[in-house]
Amino acid sequence: MMGNCDLLDLSVPLGPGPSNAVPVEIQYMPHEAGGRHLAHLVGTTPECLCGGEAWASERVSGITHSGTHVDAPFHYASHTGAKPSRTIDEMPLDWFWGPGKCIRVDRHPSDILIALDELLAFEAQTGIEIKAGDIALFDTGAQRFWGTDEYNNRGRGFDPALIQHLVGRGVKVIGTDAWSLDPPYWVMRKRLQERGPKTVWSAHYVGRDSEFCAIEKLTNLDRLPAEGFHVAAFPVKVERGSAGWARVVGFVPRHENLHMGR
Repeated sequence: MMGNCDLLDLSVPLGPGPSNAVPVEIQYMPHEAGGRHLAHLVGTTPECLCGGEAWASERVSGITHSGTHVDAPFHYASHTGAKPSRTIDEMPLDWFWGPGKCIRVDRHPSDILIALDELLAFEAQTGIEIKAGDIALFDTGAQRFWGTDEYNNRGRGFDPALIQHLVGRGVKVIGTDAWSLDPPYWVMRKRLQERGPKTVWSAHYVGRDSEFCAIEKLTNLDRLPAEGFHVAAFPVKVERGSAGWARVVGFVPRHENLHMGR
C-alpha cells in the first residue's frame, strides 16, 4: 500500500508553545553532555572519545494529553459500564489502523456543538457512510490556530448524541483537529450556567458507558479527501496511561490529490 500512497502527517509537534493548555518543557542535552556521561559509565575521560562527544538526548516534561495524542477509555472514567476502563497500553493495536473518513463540519462559532444531524447531512450529500472499523476524523477548522493563544478557544465540540451514534455503529476511534472532543472551556462555562452540570465534558463522559478512543489535536485534516485513505494512529504504550502521544499519518492513494486547504 505504501508504495502507491502519499503519507500525510496529521500530527502537531510535541514541544513548548501557547497552544498546549498545560505547558510542555524540553531539556535538550547536547552531544558533549552525552560524551561526559558515556565516559563516566565506561571508565574513561571525554577526551578519549571521538571529539569528546557521544549521544544527544532530551528530557520531556509534559502530560500525555499535550500535542497530538490518543485518549484511552480510562481518561473518561474509572469504569466503562461495569468493567474497569482500559488504559492506553491495554488497547488493541487493530483499533489504530483502518479506513479513514474525513468529515468537514460547518465553520460555526465554537459554542455550537457538532450535532448528529450534521453528520447525517454529510452522509446524505456525499453518499459516504461511516461504518464499523472506520477512523472518523472531524475537520472543525481549529488547526488553523495551532501555535497561537487562540487555539484552545477555537474549534467545535461534539454533541454527546453524535459520539453515542458513532460508537453504536461500531466506530472505535474518533478524531478532531480541536483541542478536545468537548468545546472550549468558555463554552462549557456558558453551557453550565444555561443548562446545568450535565453539559460539562459531556462528549468524553459517553465513555462511561461505551468504549472508544479519541484522537485530539490533529492537523492537516483540510488536506485529506473525504474517503479513500487509511489512517495509522498508534499511541505510545504508556504504562497505565490515560493517553499516549501519537504520530498520526494519513495514507492517501496517489490518485487522490491532496487538498491544499479550503
